[in-house]
Amino acid sequence: MTHRWFMLLFLPAAVLFSQEQPAQQNVDSGQTIQRIQERLDSLEQENRQLLQEVRDLRKDLNAARQGAQPVQSGDAPPKHDQAAGEPKSASPAVEDRVAVNEARTAEQAQTKVEASQKFPISINGMLLFNAFSNSKAANYQNATYELFSGPSSSGATFTQSLLGLGFQGPQLPGNGRVNGSIMMDFSGGPTPSGQPGSNLFRIREADLSFDWKNRSISVGQYKPLIAPLAPQSLAEVAVPPLAGAGNLWLWLPQLRYEERIHLGLNSGITAQAAFLQTDEQYAKVSADYSSSLLAARPALEGRFAFWHKFDDVRRFEIAPGFHLSSTRVAGAIVPSRIASLDWSITPLSKLQFTGSVYQGQNVASLGSLGNGFTIGPGDIVRAVHSSAGWAQVAVPVTKRLTVNVFGGLENDDGGSGVVRNWTYASNVMYHFGPNVVVSVEALQMRAKYLSGSHLVVNHYDLGVAYLF
Repeated sequence: MTHRWFMLLFLPAAVLFSQEQPAQQNVDSGQTIQRIQERLDSLEQENRQLLQEVRDLRKDLNAARQGAQPVQSGDAPPKHDQAAGEPKSASPAVEDRVAVNEARTAEQAQTKVEASQKFPISINGMLLFNAFSNSKAANYQNATYELFSGPSSSGATFTQSLLGLGFQGPQLPGNGRVNGSIMMDFSGGPTPSGQPGSNLFRIREADLSFDWKNRSISVGQYKPLIAPLAPQSLAEVAVPPLAGAGNLWLWLPQLRYEERIHLGLNSGITAQAAFLQTDEQYAKVSADYSSSLLAARPALEGRFAFWHKFDDVRRFEIAPGFHLSSTRVAGAIVPSRIASLDWSITPLSKLQFTGSVYQGQNVASLGSLGNGFTIGPGDIVRAVHSSAGWAQVAVPVTKRLTVNVFGGLENDDGGSGVVRNWTYASNVMYHFGPNVVVSVEALQMRAKYLSGSHLVVNHYDLGVAYLF
């Protein structure tokens, strides 16, 4: 009986409990779903804000690309982002970029040289001051090549300064391009009015080149093809150093062709040929025959250079060459035949060897001592044989300091005046900056005349150059 009353009392409680438990679970589930919904709403709002910021950034970027500044003087202040409640941060960055672009445009406008044909032109050259002293007065016109910075025994000059132009022309079929340059100095002599200290422009070198990857065709005025190198000097610029002592230097009108043959990545051959016009202004001829001497004649030259590089620093190049021409004087034809060899060797980063040698006959038309030929009794014309060469050792002590030692010799088997010229020199060049160079040089020339007498001239030079 007792158990029955217990069951009757427990059964309603159990039923009530079973009904209350699902109700509590439903309440908890509803709260969880509500929190999830709120979180989704918050994420969706943040996504909308991010999307709007991305759109604003794109607008600012497009404005910057078009050269427009988002905020100009007098405009309304930047609007606030209503979602984030903070000013936009993209505008100042874009303004900075636009300011940088405007500065670069202004810089280009200042350095640009306008050309009538709208192709790029660059100005280059060297402002060179020389203070010099010679042990004897040097005379440029006596063809003994006592060629220094002035006609007196000491002084100073700016006439060896250089001024040049470089330009790039249009594209050529086959991925080629037209390039060109001209280099002048102020050593053309006094003006026609004879005013002291005034000098004329003189064309040294000029070039108009049609260039492709493996070949070039060019016209211009250059050193002889068989003598492309020269010692490094700021003391002898109007006439290159060692002129008349192994360095053929006359700048002559030429038509050149060059073919570049690659033998792998580190070796190659450069084959060159040139038709040029010789210049007999330094040929020694008596007054009786000077009117019969033709001032210029056509010539043919060739040079074949083999090069190899071991790395970015160590390399060498060696090149044989030849020259063929003739001189017409006293009703005779005097052949000019020259064989040459030049080299450039860099075995170490701190050492470089350069030089050239040649041997042949009648070399006056390329810039030598001038003993191209002799005229004997009966108007018999004979070519003078010459052998000559020069060499230089350059030692870059540091990136700023370089020491150069060079010397040259020309020996002729006849002629008149100086028949043997031995010149040697040394200089120290220091770069105060990328384009400011100071040089101190000492040189001695020892000349021997046909009569057997000797002449010794010492030359000292201080050069200050500003390259531009």
